[in-house]
Amino acid sequence: MAILTATASASLIAAGCGESASFAQTTALITNTTITAAEITVAPRAPYGQSLHERVMAEQGRAAGVAVPRLPGQGGPPTTAAASEPQSTTTAATGVSPNQGGSASIVLTGGQTPIKGVWSGTASRLASFLLSASPSPRFTVPASVLADYYVRYCGEAGIRADLLWAQMIHETGYGMYGGGVSPDENNFAGIGVTGDGAARVVFTSAQAGVMAQVAHMVAYVYQSSPVVWANNSVDPRFDVINPRGVVSVLSDLDGRWAVPGNGYGERIEDIVRAINSN
Repeated sequence: MAILTATASASLIAAGCGESASFAQTTALITNTTITAAEITVAPRAPYGQSLHERVMAEQGRAAGVAVPRLPGQGGPPTTAAASEPQSTTTAATGVSPNQGGSASIVLTGGQTPIKGVWSGTASRLASFLLSASPSPRFTVPASVLADYYVRYCGEAGIRADLLWAQMIHETGYGMYGGGVSPDENNFAGIGVTGDGAARVVFTSAQAGVMAQVAHMVAYVYQSSPVVWANNSVDPRFDVINPRGVVSVLSDLDGRWAVPGNGYGERIEDIVRAINSN
């Protein structure tokens, strides 16, 4: 068993992913992998005009000198990767109970793609898709290692890894970032980020950041957590989601994960479709 120590204290006021809440130091048992120094902190951010979720990707591409598909994104992550980060694999996630949706790769339209399920693809496919558009992402771990985390923890929680990977791409601008969030924060989905100058959550490892994103989605999708580690020790914003289990398809995230978030789920869905068409 591994121990993740989450230390944070903040009062965040906004809606969606930045709902107001405070949280205290907590220790939780997780799963097989040790998260080294996975301390969760809160960092102040400089205010800027547009919501993180709704910024234009072209701005990020110009700053990085990389051509990136036309998708708004930002949000999240980097820090020096812990030496104990597991090696990348190309194996699809398995072992999720049938009540968590089964194997899935279906992509619908209009934001109607379901979030529950175990994606039938592999970590290498996720990494290859991102690297084909952004060969030098600014993550704190290689894209292949990051993709492994998504396949592993999404599979355990019964959440589709291709959807959360697409969300991460949308939020971080294919790993090139821009605006008020820096790569070393490992916050891959804008947790606590509202674009109004409020504090945001910072994770000291990529693994901790991925687990927090998955746990945050679990709070939206499930009335009760399907895995013991998806709780407020991993995601300091977990208990802010109320009521639970109100999200079933991507468009349900509009106005919740992103505010106002018009078309947020459909933009993620466009990336999911591209991932699964390769």
